[in-house]
Amino acid sequence: MKNIYTLLFLFLTLNLAYASFPVVDKQNTTNTEIVNSSQEFNLTESLTTAPAEFHFGGFLLGLLLGIIGVGLAYIFSDDEDFRRNSWYGLGTWLIIWLLLVGAAL
Repeated sequence: MKNIYTLLFLFLTLNLAYASFPVVDKQNTTNTEIVNSSQEFNLTESLTTAPAEFHFGGFLLGLLLGIIGVGLAYIFSDDEDFRRNSWYGLGTWLIIWLLLVGAAL
């Protein structure tokens, strides 16, 4: 029993783990910057996007027809907001279904 306690003590006190992140030598600090001059990036344009529109038809399609409604939205519409709202309708349908099934149990 003493051997088990000794091994447990040695296991917990000896730190044999290695860092999972890169360890940088503080004496050799060199900053390297790679610049791609072939493409110009405008950070403000890439971070701003147009606000998404709410399409009640897509929402009703997903809410009333479920996954079939989402499939119909992808077949008959090229508008991404319409498709997204059909997914929102399906999600709402699933939440309502889970609440009703949970209340029945």
